[in-house]
Amino acid sequence: MVKFPNVYLLLISFFFVLSSFAQENREFNEDDLKINGQFWIDYNFNYTVEDDKSFSGLVGFRSISPHAYNQFILEPTFNFLNTGSQDFLHLDKPLFHSFHLGGGYYYTYNYGAQNSFEFRLMQGLKFNIPPINTIILKNYVRLEERFQKTFNGSNWSSGYRLRYRISTVLKWNKYASNTNEGLYIPLNAEFFVNLKKSDRFNDILRLSPGIGYKLNDGWKFELYGSYHLTKNTIEEDFTSNDFVLRLRIYRGLIKRGIIVKDEEDDGLKELIE
Repeated sequence: MVKFPNVYLLLISFFFVLSSFAQENREFNEDDLKINGQFWIDYNFNYTVEDDKSFSGLVGFRSISPHAYNQFILEPTFNFLNTGSQDFLHLDKPLFHSFHLGGGYYYTYNYGAQNSFEFRLMQGLKFNIPPINTIILKNYVRLEERFQKTFNGSNWSSGYRLRYRISTVLKWNKYASNTNEGLYIPLNAEFFVNLKKSDRFNDILRLSPGIGYKLNDGWKFELYGSYHLTKNTIEEDFTSNDFVLRLRIYRGLIKRGIIVKDEEDDGLKELIE
């Protein structure tokens, strides 16, 4: 089995190769980006700190065609699992799944323009709702404070937004097992309310169907073909339709000893981001 440090080395090398291949530069204008293709890859890890606390992170690379920029991402997050339920609700399981506090660092290497940096603070809440026709739904509400700077001597700009994501997983019955290893179908839709728009990357909508494979309790992989509706500002406001191919690699998402899988549904819930 590949050791953990070697995994990081492989990922860093892969991101470097992607960036090297993307050095081609050509003239483009905003009209070229109104319909575009993007490739995203990210590595997601999770370490248990205590029974109800964990530290997770995302390391990612994003590129766009026509080639306007490369983006490098780091998102560390502290997660607090809710293990109890208020007595007055009379619920067997907690209504709120977990609470999340985190940050984000986004460096954008632009071609034909000044590079930019974004620092982001995030506070989020995940909660489950009763299954609909046996389909399990997980909800995620997150508030973000965004601070952006372009490296041209300009000042920092700020933006604030609220985002809501609803996610589910469908079993691939032919390959599903009692431990939920094998193929599955992740689906999610995310909606954004920009309370104060930032200069760049003001998302409006993301629709992300995909296919996933859980190798074991330590590893899973997901490939998405997504549609994003985004509002950006370069010289003036414009809306773009983004078609994104995204590969997600997960390590250590299943936290042993924290959740007792007394039902098959509990295992499926753990597959949902």
